[in-house]
Amino acid sequence: MRGYGRRTAATLACLGGLAAWLVTGATSDASASGPAAKGAGHSAAAGGSALAPKVVHTGTGPTGYQVTFRFRAPEARTVQIKGEWYFADPYRLSALAGTSTTTVQTPGTTPGHWSPGDIPIGSPNSSAANWPVTAMTKDKHTGIWSYTVPLPSGVFNYGFYVDCASATQTGCTEVSDPANQPWNQQGTKVTGSTESLSQVYVPSDPKFATADLAWQGPSREHGTLRDVAYPAPTSTDPVGRNYLAVYTPPGYDPKRAKPYPTVYLNSGGSNEMDWSTQGDLGNILDNLITTGEIQPMVVVMPNTQGFPASSSYASFDAALVDSAIPYVEAHYHVSTSAGQRAIGGLGYGASITNSFLFDDPSVFAYYGVMSPGLNGDFTLPDAASLSAAQVAAMKKAGIMVGGGWQDPSHYYHASEVATLAAVGVPVTPDYVNGGHSWYAWRLLVRDFLTKVAFFPPAAA
Repeated sequence: MRGYGRRTAATLACLGGLAAWLVTGATSDASASGPAAKGAGHSAAAGGSALAPKVVHTGTGPTGYQVTFRFRAPEARTVQIKGEWYFADPYRLSALAGTSTTTVQTPGTTPGHWSPGDIPIGSPNSSAANWPVTAMTKDKHTGIWSYTVPLPSGVFNYGFYVDCASATQTGCTEVSDPANQPWNQQGTKVTGSTESLSQVYVPSDPKFATADLAWQGPSREHGTLRDVAYPAPTSTDPVGRNYLAVYTPPGYDPKRAKPYPTVYLNSGGSNEMDWSTQGDLGNILDNLITTGEIQPMVVVMPNTQGFPASSSYASFDAALVDSAIPYVEAHYHVSTSAGQRAIGGLGYGASITNSFLFDDPSVFAYYGVMSPGLNGDFTLPDAASLSAAQVAAMKKAGIMVGGGWQDPSHYYHASEVATLAAVGVPVTPDYVNGGHSWYAWRLLVRDFLTKVAFFPPAAA
């Protein structure tokens, strides 16, 4: 088993925004004070922009709401929008879950044909983000392109393609909404990694039986997001340092008597910004803390890229343990006890989570494994290959394993649950209707935080 010390080897949504968070820029010292901006959206200017997404309560079908997206590009020949709005009724599909040889295919129902019970899910259904790309309409007088679409409640990612000649967007660059930028971007200035997508939140109209996903929308109280650069000697891109997006809860008190617990949440093989933008994590945490469903906590979202290739994520794991965790514990008022640390992730990040769970469960006490990917660098062991020491260590942990029922790798999620159960390791299975997408991961992360993380494990 790899030991801790052995790793040293080397407005509101209607204005187009998601939250009124306090936002600060990247810094090498998380305790340093910086200019804070309070804005209705992922950037201070998002809510105030005249071109931000306009969410309108129509009171008419199919959802009761519609959203108008706008993009100023007077000289462009074409502008297209790509958004997370294909839908399907999971109970009208040919099967609820796929197997190792079959994938549950979905019809690609467009928003105008949305019906109660439908969920966002890509089409064709796969581990890629297969969402519709639609041409926008240009106003010749203003040079503003627009697109209006009815949407049910929840958070939707979207981006734009300008003058893309490819029918499949091959070779074209997707860009976020200049009027609704990611929270770490102000104009052309980006602190940390660049996100190519923006988000819009749509409320629920009970008249049309849309699910109430208000826990994904703006909260009464707001935490703080900060993108920090920390020393990472083994990082090759950027050299010698890397990035963390760090969430501190509403009313964060660096002098309170009890240190905060910490969650390390890994993305699906991308950058530190994914969970706090595409995953809407800031709003979710704000709501869960404000309503008392979870205790105030610090959540750290690492950039999983930029480290040397290695077997079973050993390079990234070592950097997390030797560089990122010590940095966080030196700069934030968080507990240094492994019992007050949780780790989770989706896809690639779920495989990283598994690398700790199976190979070094001494670093974290709680594990949220969401949609572990088939193409990851970690091979799930079978029950017969697990040692008595591994099993004994895992029995002390709180573990959730889940994913979408319609995720192409659902059988892989289920096989992990079966492996743990076979050796007597308590595990909370969590399957939701959804594909390999942020719609499912938002549901899963809420379940992990409200049912498993920092709750007593099932076995002592």
